[in-house]
Amino acid sequence: MGDADSIDDENELRREEMVLLIAAHQTRLRAFLRCLLVPGSDIEDVLQETNRILWQKALGFELGSDFWAWASQVARFEVLSYFRKRRRDLVAPDSPLVEQLASLATEELKHCDARRAALDECVSSLPSAQRQLLEMKYFSDQSISQISDQTNRTQGTICQTLYRIREALRHCVTRKLEGRSV
Repeated sequence: MGDADSIDDENELRREEMVLLIAAHQTRLRAFLRCLLVPGSDIEDVLQETNRILWQKALGFELGSDFWAWASQVARFEVLSYFRKRRRDLVAPDSPLVEQLASLATEELKHCDARRAALDECVSSLPSAQRQLLEMKYFSDQSISQISDQTNRTQGTICQTLYRIREALRHCVTRKLEGRSV
């Protein structure tokens, strides 16, 4: 009975890890599928089917290996399946074209990941008052008027400060990306 309990515990930990991995890659998977599929409503359907298969095969995934490589391959197969199922309704691209588009999408996502990492570093290096202002505007989705009321600063001052922060972030991200490519 003890061995069965330890196997159940191990499987539960694997499932929890898979939930975290799948959730962490949702934005990237959705962007990947957007590169391969045109109709917007079908992207969510293919993403949902991809997630179902990832979950179904979760116990077969080797934890510690490249989850993105595995998940994006599952997504590619789902795109091909999507086109096969809708052959009569759509002009379906052939498999080599989907593979070529998938390779291009993967490369573009690498650039997006690098920009996102650079932006995260740059935001982290801002003074706390500037980070707080960014959070109010872009994460809490507050209006300039609301921020002005909360900070006792004019709306013009808020707009100018946000502009300067965005410019500083743009320059910081550019420097970091240039430094990484050298």
